[in-house]
Amino acid sequence: MHVFTDDELGQSAGRVWTVGRANPVEWEVRTALGVFTTHDKVTWHGSSGEWVAELRRSRNGHHLYLAMFEGGVYRGRFDASGWHTATERRRIRHLRSYQLPLVA
Repeated sequence: MHVFTDDELGQSAGRVWTVGRANPVEWEVRTALGVFTTHDKVTWHGSSGEWVAELRRSRNGHHLYLAMFEGGVYRGRFDASGWHTATERRRIRHLRSYQLPLVA
C-alpha cells in the first residue's frame, strides 16, 4: 500500500474538485490515487475501492467542500482555498450515499 503525501492528496482532491464537477457523469477523473468515477456528481469512487471523495456542505450551508476518505478514514478536505489535512480535532462521519443531502 502506497502512503500518499499531503501534496499528492491535495493535487488529487483538487483535480476531482475541478474536473469532476465540471464534466458529465460518465467522465473519468485520473489522479495519483487512481481513476475516480461518479454516478451522481456528489460521490466519486476510486478505481481501487479504497478512496472515496464526497461533495458536502457545511452545517450552515454556506461552505461547499470535497471530503476525502481512505478506507473509510477521513484524510482531509478540499475547498476553494485549497487542501486541508485532517487533524485529531477534525472528525467527520463517513455518511452512506443515501444519507447525503442533495447538493444544488
